[in-house]
Amino acid sequence: MDNHFYGIIPPEFSSLHHLHHLQLDMNSLHGSIPESFAFLSELSLVTLMDNNLTGPIPRSLFSNCTLLGNVDLSINFLTGKIPEGIGNCPNLWTLNLYNNQLTGQLPLSLSNTSLFNVDVEVNHLSGELPANVIGKLPSLFLLHLSYNEMVSHDHNTNLEPFFTALGNCTDLEELELAGMGLGGRLPNSIGRPGAQLYSMLLQENNIYGSIPSNIAYLSNLIVLNLTSNSLNETISAEISQLLNLEQLFLSHNFFTGTIPAALGQLPELSLLDLSNNQFSGEIPPSLGNLVQVNSMFLNNNLLSGTIPPELGKCDLYKLDLSFNALTGSIPKEILHEIRIFLNLSHNYLDGRLPVELSKLEKVQEIDVSSNSLTGNLFPEISNCTALRMINFSHNSLQGNLPDSLGDLKYLESIDVSGNNLSGLIPTSLNKLQALSFLNLSFNNFGGPIPSSGIFNVVTNLSFLGNPHLCGSISGMSTCSKSRKWFG
Repeated sequence: MDNHFYGIIPPEFSSLHHLHHLQLDMNSLHGSIPESFAFLSELSLVTLMDNNLTGPIPRSLFSNCTLLGNVDLSINFLTGKIPEGIGNCPNLWTLNLYNNQLTGQLPLSLSNTSLFNVDVEVNHLSGELPANVIGKLPSLFLLHLSYNEMVSHDHNTNLEPFFTALGNCTDLEELELAGMGLGGRLPNSIGRPGAQLYSMLLQENNIYGSIPSNIAYLSNLIVLNLTSNSLNETISAEISQLLNLEQLFLSHNFFTGTIPAALGQLPELSLLDLSNNQFSGEIPPSLGNLVQVNSMFLNNNLLSGTIPPELGKCDLYKLDLSFNALTGSIPKEILHEIRIFLNLSHNYLDGRLPVELSKLEKVQEIDVSSNSLTGNLFPEISNCTALRMINFSHNSLQGNLPDSLGDLKYLESIDVSGNNLSGLIPTSLNKLQALSFLNLSFNNFGGPIPSSGIFNVVTNLSFLGNPHLCGSISGMSTCSKSRKWFG
């Protein structure tokens, strides 16, 4: 494996009658899988993943396969149907066919095997979700069907039969049904796979309704992803019983009402994504109990009220509360640990721009644009040495831009447009080799625009609405040689 072999698979392999393992993974083999593999009656493992193989899976591969246990043909360009004869392999325990171009349905004969690992995602498989197959594979622990063209029962309206069948798979640990447009409500039988399930990925479907209370039976669940569905009711408070849950993705749905305070009872939660819904009311202070959370996304909702200072108890690396209707000042309690980004933009926040932002030494992006913040842009901003993006636009900031901005050597983008800033543009900005976007428009800056660095590549669009600026940039007025400028 991984030997840079190319060409076709030699048909002569079929003469190796006592061959047990054939591993040709991660090469550049092309052509079809030889029909002559049928002569390898002692074969127990065939792995041809990550090549350039084409054509159908030969039926002959499963004509003499009583010892065959592991088949991995994933990451190729195989076409056609999965042969029905695969059911002739009673000891088959792993079937990996993901990332191909296979069509048709999962063969019913798979129920005659000993499968506990089925991964066929990213193909063109169709038909109803294979409840009649899955229900007869009690040892199944991994089932990946994502990104196929399957539908739920009753013309893509009923998920109940499939989840009921999963109840026979008491050892199931991973269930992935993403990106298929599956329709229907989450049934009460969602809890039937039982306590062993730790990952359930159902994103990018057409599932609607609520999250049922029976989800509490999945007591070992670590990851639940329901992003990009049509869920449009409530989140059951029983979700708080998922005490091992680490990642909860519920974004891009139509959830309404308030964010359940019970979410604050998930002690292991490290990621909470409720963005792009229609949640209203205040952010529950109980979310501050999520001391393990490092990523919290509540953006693009209808949330109101103030930002709870209790969120400062969370170990936040990423916090996004943008595009809501939040009011009040930015609590200094939350400004101590954020390491990746802070986005509070497009709200109704007021008060002074907190100097405590300078304590975010590892933060990479700060966006507090489109609020009603006042005060100055303080020189201590240079303490945020990892900053790549600053967006303070569309507020009511005053005073000068500090020269210390030139110390932010990783800065790529700065936008302070739509404020009341004044004085000279700091020449220190021309030291920033990474800086590629600059927007100082609609302020009260005056004097000559500096030269070199970023100022050699920007246009007058970076300076619109500053009538007292001058410089050699096309579209700007020329500076008077006799006038003295002061910051």
